Amino acid sequence: MKKIIVIIVAFVVVIGAVIGIGMTKKSANASRSVIKIGGVFDTSGDASAYGEAEQKGANFAVKRINAAGGIKVNGKTYTVEMINKDSKSDNTEAAAVTTRLINNDKVNAIVGPVTTAATQAAIPAATKGQTPMMSPTAGADSITVQKDGKVQPYVFRAQFKNSYLGTKMAQFADDQVKAKNVVIFQDNSSDYGTGITAAFKKAYKGHVVDTLSYQAGDKDFQAMLTKIKDQKFDAIVINGYYTEAGAILKQARDMGINVPVIGPDGLGDPKLAEIAGNQNTSNVYYAAHFSTQAPATDAATPFVTAYKKTYGEAPSQFTALAYDAVYMIKQAIEDEKSVDRAKITTGLAHIKNFDGVTGKMTMDAFHNPKKSIVMVGVTDGKDTTAMVVK
Repeated sequence: MKKIIVIIVAFVVVIGAVIGIGMTKKSANASRSVIKIGGVFDTSGDASAYGEAEQKGANFAVKRINAAGGIKVNGKTYTVEMINKDSKSDNTEAAAVTTRLINNDKVNAIVGPVTTAATQAAIPAATKGQTPMMSPTAGADSITVQKDGKVQPYVFRAQFKNSYLGTKMAQFADDQVKAKNVVIFQDNSSDYGTGITAAFKKAYKGHVVDTLSYQAGDKDFQAMLTKIKDQKFDAIVINGYYTEAGAILKQARDMGINVPVIGPDGLGDPKLAEIAGNQNTSNVYYAAHFSTQAPATDAATPFVTAYKKTYGEAPSQFTALAYDAVYMIKQAIEDEKSVDRAKITTGLAHIKNFDGVTGKMTMDAFHNPKKSIVMVGVTDGKDTTAMVVK
């Protein structure tokens, strides 16, 4: 009988211990919840070079946030989960995956989309779902402004807007390249190309000899280059993306046109040199948000060091912008002490003196960050110089 009682008591003790452990785990889990950030990135299609870089940057930010203990709000610790979707360089797909992230995955905020057109396509979904959406690289002035001139309440960007980009490129052409006459090539199929061109022309002090328009996907620029070859100009400005810019650069150099080439951030990808050839990719300058050669803030150097250690390569400007986008969402959550979508939206609108790796940022009334720009010089396909333009 005593033996039976002892066995029963031991069994009760074991069960009690198991229940206690279970309760402890449950209690720990209850105090540690998840913040979901949706990523809308073009990891396939024409814009995949940008999308892949941005997805890496967002994932790296989340990894570092979680490694540092997550995000603490009102005594509760949150782990951050990144849920990425491939928008396939397609505007319709960007809108669709944004909707799924909001309705199905119940994300607290979104990083992306990558391009202006994709972001514009996704705005209705973000607005309907009342979910803050931070694009790392959508540049058109219009994405944060409604047709009535009011701010888009749920749309933010980490990069500077196109009009600012075009203005600073003109300043660089005037003051550093000393170009009195330029020829402009513009991607006429996007607000990106035409918007930067308009701002450049407005700010440029010299003479625009000619403006030549092309469409995304064009490959043969011989006729355009032949037209301008014998004209007098000191530089070529290419307002578009690396795919067409690389072809223009190669064909221009092959024809003996060796003047400086100036472009926006769309030229800031190693694939520019892959298309043009390293031997043709010299005397090229592109506007950037970030350069490892010209750290904008104290946060930049530790970021570069940690990224190189993790991935064995230097981060691109697009990686850095997506990284900053995630950390601005973190800042908004901490400032508002809430993971609620509406509160995060408010927090993002009030970002002030944020020390990002791409610069110290303050959001203006139309959700555009105020910060400096870097002009990167390329020689033989490699970034060799960097100058901050304020």
